[in-house]
Amino acid sequence: MARKIRFVDIYTLYDDVDASIIEELLEEYDIDCIVRDLDMVDTIDRAGMLGKRVAVEAGKEESARQIIRDAIRSGIISNEGRFET
Repeated sequence: MARKIRFVDIYTLYDDVDASIIEELLEEYDIDCIVRDLDMVDTIDRAGMLGKRVAVEAGKEESARQIIRDAIRSGIISNEGRFET
């Protein structure tokens, strides 16, 4: 029987490249993730870009947040996103 994975939203951003980098970084650390587009109504930023949300498997949220923080700190991705509470 397949294992059902529950995903938890942890980060919202507006940059496609940053989203791809985050997805690759999390995969390197064996953290399953989903990056999906958000509804247009309330997720378009000032430049007209559609928002994206990163969700990771439950129980790995803190590790994933730290990986994203480290990527921001080292300049791998921008600091334009925000963490979900």
